[in-house]
Amino acid sequence: MPEIFVSKLKQATASHKDREISLDTLDDRICFRDEDEDSYPDLFDSDMDTTATGIWKVIVVDDEPDVHLATKLALKRFRFEGKPLVFISAYSGEECKNLITHAHPDVALILLDVVMESNDAGLKVVKFIREELNNQQVRIILRTGHPGEAPEESVILKYDINDYKFKVELTRQKLLTTVVAALRSYRDITTIAQQKIELANTLVHLQRTQLQLEEHMQTLETKIAERTAELETANRKLLELATMDGLTGVANRRRFDEYWQQQWQMLAQQQKPLSLILADVDHFKLYNDHYGHLLGDECLRQVARSMSLILNRPTDLVARYGGEEFALILPYTSMEGAIKVADAIAAEIHRLALPHATSTVSDRITLSLGIACIVPQYTTSLQTPISNADIALYKAKQSGRNCYCISE
Repeated sequence: MPEIFVSKLKQATASHKDREISLDTLDDRICFRDEDEDSYPDLFDSDMDTTATGIWKVIVVDDEPDVHLATKLALKRFRFEGKPLVFISAYSGEECKNLITHAHPDVALILLDVVMESNDAGLKVVKFIREELNNQQVRIILRTGHPGEAPEESVILKYDINDYKFKVELTRQKLLTTVVAALRSYRDITTIAQQKIELANTLVHLQRTQLQLEEHMQTLETKIAERTAELETANRKLLELATMDGLTGVANRRRFDEYWQQQWQMLAQQQKPLSLILADVDHFKLYNDHYGHLLGDECLRQVARSMSLILNRPTDLVARYGGEEFALILPYTSMEGAIKVADAIAAEIHRLALPHATSTVSDRITLSLGIACIVPQYTTSLQTPISNADIALYKAKQSGRNCYCISE
């Protein structure tokens, strides 16, 4: 036994001759009879804070005060991994239950007597800790002074009892070995438990992050879809502005040129007829001079609207060709079909009955029209039918206006 323990015990014996203390230095056992902590206050860390961190809490549960004294004396100066042991005393199974339930749920080790207020008091404590408190971390070492009261092997396995020792065989060295093994086990268990908690927290964090990312992605997708729709709308508007006449709302000259080329190439491949009508508002300059530009603009809008009503096929196109002149592209339309369209347009313009007081033809707005029809050929210039329709329009004007002529 180290000198410090022998020295303290000799001092205690000198000041308490009415108490009996025996030392067996051969097997390093410490046995105390009829002693308690009050007899040897210098042997205990009475001011140790059991709520402090960086300590190992050990509950000694035994109905014999001598056992508490001997245990604390043997382990008082011992430190495991740099941390001291703090001893908490319980003198019955019920007291131990109360301590671990309320005051010290973080206890690392319990040195537990089997036989106290009952023969199985210690086992009841173990069952309470493992089953009711569901505390699987605290290490439990059973001790008994009654060899005949040893628990069955199945009980030791079921309740995770770390060791079972007879008090008479517990030397200081054996006690140290047992305590070190138990504390090492507790350390590993709590480390794993903490890692599980950290992993669970990490998993929860990752799940939350994933959920946030999914929500963010959904928000982004929604915004992208909205922006895409806005861009498509804007592009359509830009295309309309680029290909639509701002005054009349029908196609402009640029759109006419594009569409004429597209239909020419397609019908040249299919060898189908393509008709063109050029229409001019008769004496429009006189109309503008007499009624003003505002009414002149309104006149052009109504003429364009009337033509659009007549051309109800999706392949047909009305375009403002220039000034008061309009062009009508009629794919898959023969000369006979184009003449019918020209008659229908003239009738609709007459129905409008827009007054034209300065016209030499009629008292209302009238049109002169030139019609051309061709089956496009790759060897023929696409300007040919346009020139033919323009010549026919000129002939209609020379013929007195308010009529149509066809190209030869």
